Amino acid sequence: EETRAAQARLALISRLIEGETNMSITVERRTIAAMTIVALRDVVPTYADEHLLWARMMPEITRQGIKPIGPCGVIEHDAEFTERDVEEEIFLPVAPGTTAEAPLQVHELPARDCLVAHVVGPYDQITGAHDQLASRIAAEGLTPLADDSLAGKAFNIYLTTPDEAPADELVTEVCIPLG
Repeated sequence: EETRAAQARLALISRLIEGETNMSITVERRTIAAMTIVALRDVVPTYADEHLLWARMMPEITRQGIKPIGPCGVIEHDAEFTERDVEEEIFLPVAPGTTAEAPLQVHELPARDCLVAHVVGPYDQITGAHDQLASRIAAEGLTPLADDSLAGKAFNIYLTTPDEAPADELVTEVCIPLG
């Protein structure tokens, strides 16, 4: 964890020296409300291949008559950035009491204290958001949630999606649960 935090600080310093500013990423600490989600978990070749999961999930959502009630997202099951074979779980918030058939699963997630990076722009900024979160965690002596529960995993909430906005206007929240 210390190594990753140090690498994140160095990356941030390098970007600042080179004149790159990430004014489109802001970081705050806040509570993410409890939610019921319907999810699909699998391994995809890379982070950019998350769409393969959505292509499988959305027909199932329609077939099962499940009604989403909020913005979608993804839970990152790998503890660190992974080049290949990324384990992800995409999700849609649903009403409590919703049921789903395989391959979908329903999870109840508690309210969580999180450090949240609010990202405006293309998804390729998500790595930079993780770097900023790691820097803030190190600078403030915060502790990411250390258990291996689903509620302890880093996750993104897509407040807008590519079918709703152009890439430079996408809004994503990158969330790290704190212990």
